[in-house]
Amino acid sequence: MGCASPPARGRDFGCQGGVGSLSLGAMSEPPRILVIAGSARVPSYTRSLSRTVARALEGRGARADVLDLQATPLPSMVPAERARRAGHGDGTVADLFKMAEGASAFVLASPTYHNSYSGVLKNALDYLTLKDMRYRPVGLMGHGGRSTQAVDHLRLVVRGLLGVAIPTQVCTADEDFAPAPGPDGDYQVRNADILGRIDRFADELVLFARHLAALRAEMDAARAG
Repeated sequence: MGCASPPARGRDFGCQGGVGSLSLGAMSEPPRILVIAGSARVPSYTRSLSRTVARALEGRGARADVLDLQATPLPSMVPAERARRAGHGDGTVADLFKMAEGASAFVLASPTYHNSYSGVLKNALDYLTLKDMRYRPVGLMGHGGRSTQAVDHLRLVVRGLLGVAIPTQVCTADEDFAPAPGPDGDYQVRNADILGRIDRFADELVLFARHLAALRAEMDAARAG
């Protein structure tokens, strides 16, 4: 699936894979999907899962950018500075806005911390506004005993940003991965059920991205008219 070589650390700008089981339909360009890996651990199951999903998306003709919040930490959000968006004085924040503005879909991935999602992911989401996620599909993933607590809370956040959380979610446990990270520092997903769910997740996200892009274009045309 996806890139022939392992992804680099930090932000991973994905290679464009071949078209998989879903056609991109009337979209003039492949959907660009921003995958935010919300873990500060090294090594990290959440980061490994994020990269696995990015490769699955690329295998379906999408382009996936992985924002690794451990390798590319963001400063604490200051509301007055957030308004500067791509002109923000911190380059990592400016890059976040540029990637969000170019995204037709998102993936939010987090370990389960205190029955919820991580602080580093919360900080990243605090930078985003309705403009960034309105009517865009969002896939949700969590790691920690296959608990759904992190993704359940993220669904509320996505709704608050007017995003559209897709039905399929991916929740993993340590035993779903190889016992030790590989040479690239990532844990390989081994569980067949989780791999099947990742395939369904990727199919669904690309499908939603294609159709919601058409809907946004139709709504924009109606407003312009």
